[in-house]
Amino acid sequence: MADTPNSFAEPAREWIAQRVATGAWPDAEAYLSDLVERDRKIAEQRAALKAEIDKGLASGISPHSLDEIFEIAMARIA
Repeated sequence: MADTPNSFAEPAREWIAQRVATGAWPDAEAYLSDLVERDRKIAEQRAALKAEIDKGLASGISPHSLDEIFEIAMARIA
């Protein structure tokens, strides 16, 4: 655990050391960098999803029935 940052609580340092010990990361810094990158990507995906949901909500209510919407969607992918 020598390369595990001391600013983390003991359970977190132990977890980081265990994850690094699997061999998937060369050291704690690489593991933490990977976590940050994954978190950044997830945040971007959530922001994009929220933007699409907001866009959909702003578009209003469809004049089509659910069956019609389904038929239109199926025709688009056929």
